Amino acid sequence: MPHLGGVEKFSQSIAAELSKNSHVTVFCMNTEGQPAFKREGNVDVHFLPCYSLLNGRFPVPKLSAVQFVRKWFRQNRVDFGIVQCRFYLLSLLGCKVLSDHKVPFIQIEHGAGEVFMPNAFVEWGWHLYDGLLTNLEKRIPHDYYAVSHAGLRWLELYGIQGKGVISNSIAPADFDDALRTAGRWRKKHGIAENALIITFTGRIMKEKGILDLLEAFDRLQGNDLFLVAAGGGDMKLVEPWQGRKNILFPGQLSFDEIPDLLADTSIFCLPSRFVEGKPTSVLEAGYCGNAVVSANSGGTTEIIPDESCGILISAGDIPALTDALQRLVNHPEERQLMGRNLHQRVAEQFTWATAAREVHKAMRDCGL
Repeated sequence: MPHLGGVEKFSQSIAAELSKNSHVTVFCMNTEGQPAFKREGNVDVHFLPCYSLLNGRFPVPKLSAVQFVRKWFRQNRVDFGIVQCRFYLLSLLGCKVLSDHKVPFIQIEHGAGEVFMPNAFVEWGWHLYDGLLTNLEKRIPHDYYAVSHAGLRWLELYGIQGKGVISNSIAPADFDDALRTAGRWRKKHGIAENALIITFTGRIMKEKGILDLLEAFDRLQGNDLFLVAAGGGDMKLVEPWQGRKNILFPGQLSFDEIPDLLADTSIFCLPSRFVEGKPTSVLEAGYCGNAVVSANSGGTTEIIPDESCGILISAGDIPALTDALQRLVNHPEERQLMGRNLHQRVAEQFTWATAAREVHKAMRDCGL
């Protein structure tokens, strides 16, 4: 796990769950200097050499990576394949190699809307590329799934009829110890027990709504309020807020540190301007009993169907974001009830064991 990311977490977690009954091999791009091969239990992970473009967000496999994958498939038997995402060149390679070896496979869409681009020219080029790659993948017969119903609707715009949802999920065991021993994050960072912590986890970038959250936090009324914005990215973006005693930027956290932070968090906020497929961060915060304030787009609305489980606001609406946070700061009983309701919903509907059952169903639909 080189960094915090929804697709990476999905890949690791579904592989671990499936490996309870099968041997699983994962191929992914090596954007951050990982060893070429790792073994985790019954899971083999091959980190393939690539050109890392757009700060690692768009890896392009090198020729040696393509040759390695093709050689590996000639030498190994594969019963079933899962291709993650749609718009990476590795996704197209996966579709092609699996088809060439007559391996039944599915492809999982993780998005639910447009990918943000920095300018109109790049956006035009991206649409051209995205359409071309998707059409090439569509020519290879296979079933499509998505991590959310919003993702299935997004696929329809490409002329793709998805077969179902294999939801993004969480592993309760990753968080249960932290919930039993809450207080470790506060103690480590010198935050008083009666202070209220508002948390954001994700990449520090404008499109994730971090600036909206910082501006809203500045407007909040109340004592002993702390904001923790955890994640790597463009730290120059948040320079005006650095050095404040009640705003912490701990940088990129390991997956072992996230549970401790969320166990001590009262309010979790993801005001993303992206159309999120089904954000892992909201699922994790929900399981930890956080009251959640999030943008009302994509698969987030499937996690939080109404205000009994959280508050949804329009992306970019800073006054609405401020009001939602202030409401939860001022009303601890409502905040705690939302957290309990969302914890129960995530525990019942969004676990990797449930997602693995959907994968096994997809395998049966493919004739296995």
